[in-house]
Amino acid sequence: MDMKPINPFLSTPIAIGACFFSLCCVASSDFAADTSVVDSYSMQAYTGVFNTPTANVIDYGDFGFSYSDNYADRSTLFLNQPGFVTANDMKFGVGLLPNVEVVGRLATRTWDCNHYVEDDCGFRDLSASFKWKIPFIPQKWFSLAVGGQDIAGAAVFSEAYYVSASKEFNFSSFGAVRTSVGLSSSDNTIGYMNGAFGSVEYQPFEYLQVAAEYDANAVNVGVKAFAPDTWLPDGWDAYVSAQLYSSDDARNEREQWFNFGVSIPLGAGAYVGGGSVTGGSAARNDARLKPRQPDARLKPRQPGEVGVETLVSRDDGGSAAEGSAARNYARLKPRQPDGKLKLRGDALKDFAAYLVDYGFESVSVGTRSEELGSGVVVRFENNLFNRDEREAVAVVSDLVLARLGVDAVVELTNFGVVVDSNFVTGTGNEERGTRNYGPVNEKPGDDGLTGLFSGLFGDDDVTWAVNDSGSAHFVPRLILSPALYSLVGTEYGAFDYQLVLSSNLQMSLWDGAVIDIRHLSDTVANSDDFADGSFFKRQYGTQQGIDRRLFHQTFALPYNAFTKFSYGRIYGNSDGLLNESRWASRENTHRVSLLVGDFEDTRVNWAGKKTYHKPKLLKYRYRYQPLNWDIELTAGEYWQGDKGFTLRSLHWFGNTQIGLRYRKTKFDDSDGGEEEDFVAIGFSIPLNFGKSMKSDLGFQVRGIEQWNYYVETNLESEGTANTIKTGFGKEPLLYHNLNQAYFNRDRN
Repeated sequence: MDMKPINPFLSTPIAIGACFFSLCCVASSDFAADTSVVDSYSMQAYTGVFNTPTANVIDYGDFGFSYSDNYADRSTLFLNQPGFVTANDMKFGVGLLPNVEVVGRLATRTWDCNHYVEDDCGFRDLSASFKWKIPFIPQKWFSLAVGGQDIAGAAVFSEAYYVSASKEFNFSSFGAVRTSVGLSSSDNTIGYMNGAFGSVEYQPFEYLQVAAEYDANAVNVGVKAFAPDTWLPDGWDAYVSAQLYSSDDARNEREQWFNFGVSIPLGAGAYVGGGSVTGGSAARNDARLKPRQPDARLKPRQPGEVGVETLVSRDDGGSAAEGSAARNYARLKPRQPDGKLKLRGDALKDFAAYLVDYGFESVSVGTRSEELGSGVVVRFENNLFNRDEREAVAVVSDLVLARLGVDAVVELTNFGVVVDSNFVTGTGNEERGTRNYGPVNEKPGDDGLTGLFSGLFGDDDVTWAVNDSGSAHFVPRLILSPALYSLVGTEYGAFDYQLVLSSNLQMSLWDGAVIDIRHLSDTVANSDDFADGSFFKRQYGTQQGIDRRLFHQTFALPYNAFTKFSYGRIYGNSDGLLNESRWASRENTHRVSLLVGDFEDTRVNWAGKKTYHKPKLLKYRYRYQPLNWDIELTAGEYWQGDKGFTLRSLHWFGNTQIGLRYRKTKFDDSDGGEEEDFVAIGFSIPLNFGKSMKSDLGFQVRGIEQWNYYVETNLESEGTANTIKTGFGKEPLLYHNLNQAYFNRDRN
């Protein structure tokens, strides 16, 4: 009887699975960890081998970029059947949470070919992918992950849902091996990632990896090379990979495909109880501010010594020492100061002059009655450390300890409004200072009315030796930044854009009062589709000129509430009034905001009528402090009159914020009755120096502390038209808003 040969493609996952479980049984002891298998992007939108995923994810707090020269084409335009063809495939991923990776992907055959007027443009796809490594399984057993690629959307090119298990074995000087097996489901016409898959990765040396996989359609073999750590900045990783062989010649335009990538730590990681929550590169960075050394010109008093730089002495024999910004932020409960102070003559005036010379503004130094605690009060405005104002508080706290060596309260103001308070203890013992996250405009014994008038018209419980020295009022500040208008992954082009220069002039008039004018320059750079007179520029771009001129007035209310009124013109065409109010809990865990406006366009619309905008939006934000993770829900009526909600997931890594956004809104039937869903991913970063220029010349020029860029796509059912849609869920957000202008990008 003739025996049918076994299909090698079907036997491959069986062999890999047998190898996987055999190694699990054989590996009964721990091996020396001389070499481990290094993770990297596959040529798809997940960490893995070439076409298949492993159970590992991007390290928490890392950003990864990968470029490969192929993509799965469903058409028969470039091959006689669907398959992998030459393309530009870019992946942008981030370890958003411990054990979670999120990847955005842009793949295109051509960059600027217009599908509507040109032939042979090929495919163009913008998609999102997700993977979760299940944390409940002991690492010594194996790793397990579930994920999805090209999730949702009208045009699905590489959709796949999978579960993958991985196990690594270290063989001391012989290197390390990782085996992975999994199951996936996909309706792509190529057949890859639709069934059982598996892989084996062998890492004989730190810089070299050899891998083979079965992707449910073909066997692929190749190598990966990794850059030595000494070649790269601290925490960075870089690699190149090559798929050298595929058993499916018919569905590959060529056998050899290449890929390169880089991984970068975004910033400080999150810590819980002093230990890291992950083994990634973010965990190697301290989430707390690093201790700032006092200025080199200072001579901190040593225990038992009274130096010429010491401006205050203690009657209890206590000593002063250098401050520590890390300790200053490590604890949340305020420590009550002790010891009585003996102030020397002009000591507080000298200290105020030093702070002004350092570059701080609106410096006030005085004393508060003993029953209110912490006799010395230092109040200042920060326009130096604009990336993170907590650094300014740490600097001033250290200067208090180094130059005064006394118990004090350090208060931060923005535009004359007190927004943060910090207790500094000068006892010289281990527990020097603690952060007070409580309401800064609420005093013992205040009732609501008393607190309101005290906040509006000044403090009557502090005797100021120096008041408002180096005033921040009437100092023009020019804030420069790029303004980018773009469309990504459309039929017109892979990336169409208009880049202009934003020049924002601001000046504080009195406490809480600010003039705000923004000018947009002529186009600095643009793609063809954003050329002058084009449809894209008219519809999605901007014009040269002043697009914003506003007067703002902010008030500090009782119980940690603030409100701001803004009157003038926004978007270059709309005149009116906008009110923003916010309340936050003592620990800043909860925040509630209300945004209400009434605007009228100065120009009539296409029907010859004026357009009115009456946004009414309620926001609630919850902060999970251990991971610096904000979840914000916004609901109400948006700028264009549509009603709905927006859900945001915001993740902080140092001064970088990564955001995910889901929005669902609907216009009234009278306006067409459209209901749409949108999803977006983006980031916010400071575009300025760590320390800005001082305003001692009477003005200041600096960069922007929060520059935002998001890529959004409309969610449609598969097979429906995915047209470009605008105007949905638009919020009248101003650069000078409470979170950014007063509360350190909502981090205070």
